[in-house]
Amino acid sequence: MLFKISWRNIWRSRARSLVIIIAIILGIIGGNFSASVRLGVEQQNFRETVENQTSHIQIHHPDFIANPEARYRIPEGNRIADEIRQNEGVRSVSARTVVDGMAASANMNTGVRIKGVDPDREDSTSGLAGLITEGGYFGEEGRLPALIAGRELAEKLHSGVGSRIVLTFQGVDGEMISASFRIEGLFEVSSLAFEGRNIFVRSEDLNELIGDSDAVTEIAVLLNHPEGYRKMAGELQQHYPETEVRHWADLQPALYYSLEFLNRNLIWLVAIIILGVSFGLLNTILMSVLERIRELGILMAIGMKKARVFGMIVLETSMLAFIGGIAGLALSRVFIGYLNNRGLDLSNTGGEGMGEFGYASVIYPELETSFYLQVAVVVMIFAVIAALYPAWKAIRLVPSEAVREE
Repeated sequence: MLFKISWRNIWRSRARSLVIIIAIILGIIGGNFSASVRLGVEQQNFRETVENQTSHIQIHHPDFIANPEARYRIPEGNRIADEIRQNEGVRSVSARTVVDGMAASANMNTGVRIKGVDPDREDSTSGLAGLITEGGYFGEEGRLPALIAGRELAEKLHSGVGSRIVLTFQGVDGEMISASFRIEGLFEVSSLAFEGRNIFVRSEDLNELIGDSDAVTEIAVLLNHPEGYRKMAGELQQHYPETEVRHWADLQPALYYSLEFLNRNLIWLVAIIILGVSFGLLNTILMSVLERIRELGILMAIGMKKARVFGMIVLETSMLAFIGGIAGLALSRVFIGYLNNRGLDLSNTGGEGMGEFGYASVIYPELETSFYLQVAVVVMIFAVIAALYPAWKAIRLVPSEAVREE
């Protein structure tokens, strides 16, 4: 009976009910869209930063972290890399020779980080070949050894594919070495800082120059299950105590804390928007109660208990919230799914500048199913809270006075 009465009551003023339902729908869509964009940006940044640049785990000589020089090699680095590859939880491993140095073209020079890599191993770990936007990926044998540079770095050096670049760095004995390389390809990532500093060459070419054909200064590890990065890092540290093992949260603390804060507080972004809509819902139900004072007084006079009157008001509010909530969640899911497939291109609205902060100009909003369920719970909680004051006003009515209201 209460359900039937409540359903009829909310449609007495059809326009008013539709307005509040539409407000709830738009509030949920707006809140979910804002949350999905924020989460999409951070998740995309995580994937590109960790998988394309940092990897889940890195292993170095303890002194290499403060002084990235060729002399701080990982003892038996290739053997360690081969052993780690046998681990079932590891997707791929890249043993690198990483040194800091200078890159000079005919026009400019700048500081760079030179990474000597095995092309196949590196591609399976960082997807470097897929990041090439111009030129090739270690496919040609020329007079000069090949080099892969970031597009930002190439522009800084006023160079392009085919240009000659002179790299200067220290060998294992501390002596300065200079050698010429040819740019074979240019890669692009969302981070202009990474793109403007890193250079990739074949490890065999770099190792020959530094004076140690088996040199390894960095081992990058990509996992099958990224959530187990802390456990894996701990296990590797125990197996190889003479090295320094760091996971991505150590290497990218700003990204880690950003994701942690986002995961814990994202629902509050939507909750604040829904809270604002709840005041409109409260106003709608309160007006409905004030318009029915005489009717409510008659119901209580003929024996309806105050608890039932209270429940009826709460049920009316819940029905409005339920209709708006279900429609809002369904529409927002369709909308966000569409944007996730198509992408939100911000390049025409200043999005290219986002690269300076490590973000891509095309964003793919995303939300997990569990988040939609959390939003549904928040909507119903706020609906019940919004109904409390109008319901309290209703049960405070004195039947003998209420029935005389015009």
